[in-house]
Amino acid sequence: MRHFAFVVAVPFVLAVFACHSAHALEPARAVTPTIDLEISDLAPDKSSHVARFTLAVVDGKAGIKAQDGESRYDLEAREVPMPDPRLALVVKRRTDRGNADEIDVSSAIPEHPNGRVLVAKIDRTDGRSTSIVAQVR
Repeated sequence: MRHFAFVVAVPFVLAVFACHSAHALEPARAVTPTIDLEISDLAPDKSSHVARFTLAVVDGKAGIKAQDGESRYDLEAREVPMPDPRLALVVKRRTDRGNADEIDVSSAIPEHPNGRVLVAKIDRTDGRSTSIVAQVR
């Protein structure tokens, strides 16, 4: 009888461990490229503000419309087939504070991950600056 109990108990214990490991999931991975955009503003007194966005490129295009404080962002990306594939970026920022803080930038970056890329840097005469950095993942 002991032998029978051992034969029945071992498969049951193994089944419990198998069910437990079936619930463990790996972190989600993007099937399509994603673009991390970082828009950094630096004031003359060295205070800063950073807005970060992630766009997922699906069917060759991506877009986000968002608001951060007084700023409204309209971000777009689309694939541009060339000998070396690129992602065309359009970054627009509108504010209620006036034209001095507004941005309208169009650029293109390599489609394949290659580290952080400086898309634009704007230095203003009043000492403020804005930089836009992108990274494809």
